[in-house]
Amino acid sequence: MKRELVAVSLILIIFALSLVNIRYVESRTDMLTNDVEAAEKLFINGDADAAISLVKESLDNWLSWEPYTHIMLRHSEVDLVTDAYYELLSKLQSEEEVPEAAYRRLKEQLRSISAMERITIGSIL
Repeated sequence: MKRELVAVSLILIIFALSLVNIRYVESRTDMLTNDVEAAEKLFINGDADAAISLVKESLDNWLSWEPYTHIMLRHSEVDLVTDAYYELLSKLQSEEEVPEAAYRRLKEQLRSISAMERITIGSIL
């Protein structure tokens, strides 16, 4: 009986920690997505310097999260987000018109990370 109780307790602890991890990933990716959306609005309103600054700050936040992401997330996804950040920053700094797709790519990569961490029937089975 003790073994079963320990096993059930461990399963519940792992499940609870998984829920905490999901919420943490969602909150971080939401914060980063909000930064990108704010930078897009700034750029559209003609404040390219502020947009560049905000994207750099958001990129720094993303990179500071690296110890966590390289353990908990897929490396390919981490690389895609990092590449999307640098691509957007490069386009912003080129002083040309930045296509909406550059912002959208980064936001979708961030949303993809959040979506992959959610618990679904497929991830359980």
